Amino acid sequence: MADVRPILAAMAAAALLGCNAPDAAVAPVSDEARASPPPRLTETALFDEALASAAPDAERLSADQAALAARAAALRARAAGLASPVLTDAARPRLEAAAGG
Repeated sequence: MADVRPILAAMAAAALLGCNAPDAAVAPVSDEARASPPPRLTETALFDEALASAAPDAERLSADQAALAARAAALRARAAGLASPVLTDAARPRLEAAAGG
């Protein structure tokens, strides 16, 4: 399992960076800004449309899940085969002797 400590440290640092002093303490708020209306919120229907447009991709990935899992298993097996030593214990001294003289 991968070491998650660096990720946790980065998340903690990001959380601490998000803790700032109030806006008025960093830069004073102008009278014009105080008098302006609050920002208008966007309709949530826009979010529904975005989620609906992503549904076909999610369904396609779900349908290909078995094929992707098989491909991942084949790649892991190939990686395990590539991790073995290239030279045997008997061939290494012969190669070193041939290279040295």
